[in-house]
Amino acid sequence: MFIQTMFTQIVTKRARSACDISFKSQPHNLPKAPLIAPLTFLLASLFTLTPIAVSAADKIDVIPVTVEAIQETAFADIVNEVGKINAIDSAILNFNASEKISAIHFSNGDKVTKGQVIAEQDNTKAKADLDKAKSTLALAKTKLERIEDLLIKEPFALSKQDVDELRENVNLADADFRQKQATMNDYLIKAPFDGQLTSFSQSIGSQIGAGTALVTLYSLNPVEVRYAISQKDLGKAQKGQKVNVTVEAYGNKVFNGLVNYVAPAVDESSGRVEVHAALDNPEFKLAPGMFANIKQFYSNDIKHLLVPQNSIIANNDERFVWLVRGDSAVKQVVKLAQNTNDGYAVVTEGLAEGDLVVKTGMQNLKADSKIKVIRDKSAADKATVSSVNSGAVEALSAEPSTEGAE
Repeated sequence: MFIQTMFTQIVTKRARSACDISFKSQPHNLPKAPLIAPLTFLLASLFTLTPIAVSAADKIDVIPVTVEAIQETAFADIVNEVGKINAIDSAILNFNASEKISAIHFSNGDKVTKGQVIAEQDNTKAKADLDKAKSTLALAKTKLERIEDLLIKEPFALSKQDVDELRENVNLADADFRQKQATMNDYLIKAPFDGQLTSFSQSIGSQIGAGTALVTLYSLNPVEVRYAISQKDLGKAQKGQKVNVTVEAYGNKVFNGLVNYVAPAVDESSGRVEVHAALDNPEFKLAPGMFANIKQFYSNDIKHLLVPQNSIIANNDERFVWLVRGDSAVKQVVKLAQNTNDGYAVVTEGLAEGDLVVKTGMQNLKADSKIKVIRDKSAADKATVSSVNSGAVEALSAEPSTEGAE
């Protein structure tokens, strides 16, 4: 109406000016009819152009957009580190005697169970000594039995001291036999626990000294990953916290474990805190020495607001989104934290839970643009358009917008 009024005033003013010019320029003795023509033309223009001007003024572009509601999501407080797989139990296996190797019962890399004999030395001399001790013990026992049978018939046939000496001889012979029997184990290597062997350093027939390593045994289930965290996280790390581990050999396969050790002090040389976590490894896929990528979960109840990355517009160092306010779009500056790697970013300032942000159609928006919210099938569950003013929610059953994301 304002434009119509202004247009009418301008046309009327020009009509009057035209009439004044005509009256002044015409001689007084000429007829006045020609003066009607300009007036008629101007009046016709007034009534013809006024509807066009009013129509142009009343026409407002309504921009179709899709929206999504800002939601609060629980996050875990996670630290990412690099470490190395280690065996929780490992043992360097060797003989306790110096002799030639007479037998090796396993091959390089074989798995063994606790108590199995892995290798043997030539124990000929030791076995002879054992047999001799066994005979000595048997003889001592026989003598003692005979004397005891005699004393039953003749109680005073032998002095008590002599009987005690015979009994002591039996005890000494028994001790010697047990010692020789135990010595036989010095010529054997037995598995102290279930595990997997490395490669043997010597072969059958080799002379090997006492204490010389023959092979190493690793316990591979469970295994342990060792790594270090920043000292600022010392107060967060605790035994029993969950860890996820991946290794290059198995791509994205995740191995789960629990923290079983957090160093009580910061390492002086590195300035970091050592952490160990135990990992179940029933298939023996994790091997000692492997490098590992570790995620340690400090907590799981940290709340953050998420905004779709498609909604974020960059302008130099500024980041902003378009908010739905009634049937209009309003620019809102935001501050962001990290991306979530699934199409969203954590927003720390500028938005509240439930705010509706424009997800597509932003390229045509400007301050106080009129908008029409249409359904985004890909985010139908997240876009709570029911909270928008009823004047802004139109064509909810319409086809999705074909607008590209900004």
